Amino acid sequence: MADSPGRRLCRAPGQPPWDFIDKPRAAPYHSFEHMNNINAVPPSRVPPARFDANPPRHQSVAQTLASEIEKGVYPVGSKLPRELDLCEQFGASRHTIRVALERLVQWGLITRTPRLGTVVKASRPQRDYRLKVANITDLNVFGARTTMRILDRAIVPVKAGSEEALDDYVGQHWLWIKGLRHSEDHAAPISYHEVWVHPDYRAVAGVEGVIARSIVVLIDEQFGVTATRVRQTINSAGATPEVEGLLQVDAGTPCLWVRRAYYRENGQLIELALSVHPGSSFTYEMELEHGPAR
Repeated sequence: MADSPGRRLCRAPGQPPWDFIDKPRAAPYHSFEHMNNINAVPPSRVPPARFDANPPRHQSVAQTLASEIEKGVYPVGSKLPRELDLCEQFGASRHTIRVALERLVQWGLITRTPRLGTVVKASRPQRDYRLKVANITDLNVFGARTTMRILDRAIVPVKAGSEEALDDYVGQHWLWIKGLRHSEDHAAPISYHEVWVHPDYRAVAGVEGVIARSIVVLIDEQFGVTATRVRQTINSAGATPEVEGLLQVDAGTPCLWVRRAYYRENGQLIELALSVHPGSSFTYEMELEHGPAR
């Protein structure tokens, strides 16, 4: 049966509450939770949006070569064609080919040695994305330094038992969004996302195609509503074959499941964001300071 947003979930206590979660695996399960109560910096402090609907030529060339490496056209240990040969193959300038090859180096797919050529060292991109968070603004900057490709969106009713944070909103019709987040330094997606937006803000514009803004920032810009508190929970669990396929990871890869609830100063839930990150390639860093107990 196909998954549908908002349906009642069957899960064991403590498991991530998303409708695409897999059955419990034998792998260890860990979770922690923390709260951020911070006055968010206005969206004008966030770097300008980058829309990659028309990616540069070198990016397309790099993605094509990465795909051919993964398919075995260029096996691990073999050499890629010379720069001039690649220029001829793609009908591209030498500058474009060089930038594309540097991108493959960044992805950990090849090594380049003068006079020895370009050697394939891995069949799949290496992932080592690091997110450092000290306040709400850092989350907004993360959204501006990466892009999210929207896969689906719909107005759906909130159903009882679908998600604890939405219990007070059962029956309301929220905007539901599904997407994949990308970084220009990584060939594969760095995370899978599902987002719920409060009915008051479900008309938010610009949530289609490829976006380089966090949705909560778009809401702030268009409605003047700022998130002053974020409740975040991180769990370790497996994903379904569908999500593994979207993230381009091997079956059974451990993942970090991040749940963020963004609240207004008056306690209203603005947005609930759920994301899945390949655990072996994603680092979440926090810096905590000593303070009085709450």
